[in-house]
Amino acid sequence: MKNVFATHYYDTSKIMHSNRLEGLELADFKRRFFSLLIDLFALVVILYGTGTILDSFGLINFGLTIGIDTDHTAHSLPNIQNGTHINVPEYVKIIFKLLIPVLYFGLITCSTNGYTLGKRLFRIRIVSTNHKRLTLWHSIERSLGYYASSLEFGFGFLQYFIDYNRRTVHDRIAETIVIRVKKSGKPK
Repeated sequence: MKNVFATHYYDTSKIMHSNRLEGLELADFKRRFFSLLIDLFALVVILYGTGTILDSFGLINFGLTIGIDTDHTAHSLPNIQNGTHINVPEYVKIIFKLLIPVLYFGLITCSTNGYTLGKRLFRIRIVSTNHKRLTLWHSIERSLGYYASSLEFGFGFLQYFIDYNRRTVHDRIAETIVIRVKKSGKPK
């Protein structure tokens, strides 16, 4: 039987794809920052569009605020099919609003294997340190990690300057790094 209390040492041979990452140029802070700004702008457009569509159907008064109203009662929304009203608590709206960014960053980075609109424009890409391709789970983990990075006045983003591999909190949560990409589409 193994001794679970024995001293353990980090072994990179257990990470199947670590040798292919050796020597890749990591994305600088400026590129990462401006690509995030572009992605946040695209996300605001998506949030506004989603809110407008849902509001036009009378389903939810979405808006762009994320806080809880001072009115803590459930809001009555019309049901289009039979004319009745559905009570939707405010926390359901907040969860829905918080889910859209997770889905935006998660689905886009998974389907494009590490690119978002901003990352493609600035020629940087998210790469998994453990797998050849970003999985949906890695992408969702990383997008949820943005919330963790923004805690404590954004200190999770500033950990870029502390970590040797230039990883932020959301990078470490999802076990990813962000690299520069050559113009031809291959990593530098």
